Amino acid sequence: MGGEVKSMRNIVGLVCVALVIAACGANPGGPKAGSGAKLYEAVVSNNARQIQVIDSKTHTVERRLPLGAPSSDWKHLYSIIGASLVDTDPQSGDTINTLLLPGSYQMPLATNTGLPGGLSQDGHWLVVQAFDGTTTRMLIIDTTSFKIADRIDLAGRFNFDAVSDDGQRLYLIQYLNGKEYYVRLYDVPGHSLDANIVVDKSDGNQAMAGLRLSGISAPDGSMLFSMYVRENDSPFIHALNLTGPFAFCLDLPGGGYKQGDAAMHWSLALRHDGSRLYAVNGATGTVAELDTSSQFSPQVLRTVTIGAAGSGAAGATATVLTADGKILVTAGSSGLVWIDTSTLKPKMQALTEWRVSSLGLSPDGGTLFAVNDGGQVAEISMSSGAVAGRFDPSAGTVIALMRVASA
Repeated sequence: MGGEVKSMRNIVGLVCVALVIAACGANPGGPKAGSGAKLYEAVVSNNARQIQVIDSKTHTVERRLPLGAPSSDWKHLYSIIGASLVDTDPQSGDTINTLLLPGSYQMPLATNTGLPGGLSQDGHWLVVQAFDGTTTRMLIIDTTSFKIADRIDLAGRFNFDAVSDDGQRLYLIQYLNGKEYYVRLYDVPGHSLDANIVVDKSDGNQAMAGLRLSGISAPDGSMLFSMYVRENDSPFIHALNLTGPFAFCLDLPGGGYKQGDAAMHWSLALRHDGSRLYAVNGATGTVAELDTSSQFSPQVLRTVTIGAAGSGAAGATATVLTADGKILVTAGSSGLVWIDTSTLKPKMQALTEWRVSSLGLSPDGGTLFAVNDGGQVAEISMSSGAVAGRFDPSAGTVIALMRVASA
């Protein structure tokens, strides 16, 4: 799990021609160009955390939703408002259901930037949690019946990591001290914490150390891939098997975040069939391809460097992958880079003057939306890299572009 990365293979330089970029902004007095796609942006506005739905054609905020964890089909948005769990319809903003909770609970975090999580991959189970200084309390909620299915009380500090699609296994982070922790398996039907630690099968280590940035689940719910960085050591992918008490820790190139902020700028993208995972750090120019076709033997296939290190604004949602898995687009040290996944070599660039923090791809795969560190949005052709338009929705401080929906 720990230790130095033993090799870095296929290192390549970034050699590509900058595209001719469109004018800096739309004419305020003229018609507003745009596809009319709906952008779901998680923002902080007037000290409130919310999702703002923005029309890319009119540049206006159509509605505001509570910041929460969406189901994979985006038919449900779960959030805690006061002492209640609320199920909201993201399409209309209407409340579908409300559940009064027995106390003060919070949604677990899915990313270090503040996006909520807690759902199983299939959306059937939701976990909320609370810690009073000595005891961790968790509720497992059946989202179908919208009722509490189980209650868990554990001495000490734990944090939600994942829950299996069948609701039988709950994976937790047990904090040991300020830097180390265990991954634990909780048997839900047996109401018991498994005595065995979830270990790294590659070396048998039990204790882990690091800061989790984000995670992504396999489409079939069999694995959770989490991106971790460490203070003084290399970053790694924690591949957690959700069918049993074991995991794999896969080291990636790079140093610890104590050496600089660039080490924090990793993002993940997974093929629709779950066979390949890409870990990208646009600030350091590092791209890693992992074979995730088997839940019992994930491995790093190759790593490359696509450009010089910089100070890009890339965050946890700064990489997208086309539906066919052939093109990866990521925020680089400046602007955007298109990468051919067959060679992991750059194809083209765009928005080279921007520090991009978040990306979203339209449902048809034809249009890319990029948000910079100032909250401006650019609409870009995926095939040519041409910028169709830019606008500032004045939505607040953007946490992430969570979704792009059709008009």
